Amino acid sequence: TKMISGKPPRYPIECRRKREQGIVLLALVVGLDGKVQTISIARSSGFARLDDAARDAVRNWRWEPTMRDGQPVMVRGVVEIPFV
Repeated sequence: TKMISGKPPRYPIECRRKREQGIVLLALVVGLDGKVQTISIARSSGFARLDDAARDAVRNWRWEPTMRDGQPVMVRGVVEIPFV
């Protein structure tokens, strides 16, 4: 699935101050139109603010619809967001 648009998440200021780092693993379903239909945290960074920042950013990402036999299909996937 090819991404059309997606801004990287903002590193929360409070997390920077506290030197909080981690990787958020998000499980998502991309709908027939290429928009994120469902999103959940598959593996937390250990910090709620980082998890929320990742989820909020990826929720607005867009992909080209994935086609199978000429028809758009829903796609399940994972996105890894590192905060370092």
